[in-house]
Amino acid sequence: MVLILAAALLVVGGLATARRLPGNPLIGLKVPEVRKSKEAWDVSHAVAGPMWVAAGVSLLFGGLVGLRLSTLLALIFLALTIFVAAVFLGIGANNGAKAAHLMDRQHKDEGCGEDCNCGSEEPKPEVDVAALRKAMNQR
Repeated sequence: MVLILAAALLVVGGLATARRLPGNPLIGLKVPEVRKSKEAWDVSHAVAGPMWVAAGVSLLFGGLVGLRLSTLLALIFLALTIFVAAVFLGIGANNGAKAAHLMDRQHKDEGCGEDCNCGSEEPKPEVDVAALRKAMNQR
């Protein structure tokens, strides 16, 4: 089981590092800033990918060495490598989310707001508050 998880992490981490991980709802970072654009998806996963590969290497190493050791020692070693892999996964996810947040903040600092259309500013209709109040009072 550990070796299968290691292979999955190596593949996903490699694809993410190479900016070839397709956008999907199952695998990848779940931070809203990551899902705003393809560029944000690619950059944040390229930042997280190397740490995910390290987590896969850790699990691969632990799984292979665990096959050779005695039962108790194998469990201790396997638990240690699973912990190390979880740390690598967390560091990668944190760095990827931070990269996406910084990209989003830079985008906003350049003058583009939360829901802007970047240059296509249509005049907003003015609201006649007095007419609204009159309509409410006529009810």
